[in-house]
Amino acid sequence: MIKNFRRGCLALFIIFISIKSTFADVGIIVGLNSSLKQLTKNLRIAKISRKAGRQFYSGRINDVQVVLVRSPMGKVNNAITAQLLLSHYSIQSVISIAPAGALSKKLNIGDGIIATKLYQHDFGTVKRYGFIWNRVPDGTNWDVTGYNEADKKLRESALLYPTYQHGNKILEGIMVTGDQFISSPDKSDWLFKKFKAIGVDMGAAAIAQVCFANQVPFCIMRIITDKAGITSRTDFERSIPVYRSDINISEFVANFLDQIKNKR
Repeated sequence: MIKNFRRGCLALFIIFISIKSTFADVGIIVGLNSSLKQLTKNLRIAKISRKAGRQFYSGRINDVQVVLVRSPMGKVNNAITAQLLLSHYSIQSVISIAPAGALSKKLNIGDGIIATKLYQHDFGTVKRYGFIWNRVPDGTNWDVTGYNEADKKLRESALLYPTYQHGNKILEGIMVTGDQFISSPDKSDWLFKKFKAIGVDMGAAAIAQVCFANQVPFCIMRIITDKAGITSRTDFERSIPVYRSDINISEFVANFLDQIKNKR
């Protein structure tokens, strides 16, 4: 009877291990196929899994266990990607790297942003006299700030990338997200004045909200592909599929992971 009990426990343990999330330290979400391709070159892949049309690459970069995935554009797509990542893998922190438009005149195409606070700029009410922005509830109460804040230690690690060796700079600041490609000076001015934001994209705040809900620290890195103005669509298309930037994604990620590893 004892033997049968032990066998039963062993069987349950094996089943548990088989359905348990794959262990990983860092989840990496990228927005471009070119970034995915670039990072997989340095990734010692242990496993590739497909979930909801996304491919998750598990392995190691610089002896840090990671899960790498590309997310399609948009808030819903990025939220799905982030939640799949956190639900199926034991992620301790998340970094997201994708394109963005510049709202600050201090930023040029190819520069980078490390986000501090992240707002969803298109959440609100449309009335006869215009759009009224509302704070996004975080699911716990209505007395919320309307933004999620990126982890300070992860931001510090990201900012240690040696930009002095490159032509493009990396600035820290507020990011805003919406399901809109911004190609309007008037809208850009409103986003800059309303939120004091320096950059705008279509996914960062969604990833931030999912990470907040799961209590997982996160870092958002965005590379400027346009200036959210009249020529934004042309500039964006010229910047894609490869960033017109001196910031090397592989080097940035490797440096970021080294900083995390050294701080443990």
